[in-house]
Amino acid sequence: MNDFESGLNSLLTELFNNVLKFEEQSIKTWDVPITITEVHIIEAVNNQENTTTSKIAAELNIAMPTATVAVKKLEQKSLIEKTPCPDDRRSAIIKLTDMGKKINRLHQLFHRRMIRNVSKQIASAERDVLLRAVQTLNLFFRARIEAL
Repeated sequence: MNDFESGLNSLLTELFNNVLKFEEQSIKTWDVPITITEVHIIEAVNNQENTTTSKIAAELNIAMPTATVAVKKLEQKSLIEKTPCPDDRRSAIIKLTDMGKKINRLHQLFHRRMIRNVSKQIASAERDVLLRAVQTLNLFFRARIEAL
C-alpha cells in the first residue's frame, strides 16, 4: 500500500471502531439492558411497515438465525411484539412496543446530536468536499455488497 492507502485504511478502521464504541457507551447510559445490535434491529423494525424477521435480516445483511435469536430476545425484553401474518401463518409481523419506540427515539437523538457536534468541528469550506468523499466511499461499498 502507498502512504495514502495506508493512511486511509487506518483512518477508516479507527473511525468505524470509534463511532461504534461511542454509540455503545451512549447506550449504556439509557439504563436499559440492550446491545448495539438490538438497537439497530429496533431501528430496522421502525423503518419498515409490516416487517418480518426475514426482512430485518435482509435489511441488516445478517443471517436469518441471527435475526431470529435477536428478535426473540427483543420480544422477551418487551421491546417488540409479534402478531401472526394474515397472509402467511408461518410468518409474524413485528412491531415496536412503546418502550421499543422510546429506544428508537433515543437512538435517533444520539445520532442527531453526534452529527451536530461533528459538524461544528468541520469548517464550512470543507463540508462539501467531505460529503462528496463519504458519498464516494458509500457508493463503493454499496456496490461491493450488492455484487456479492
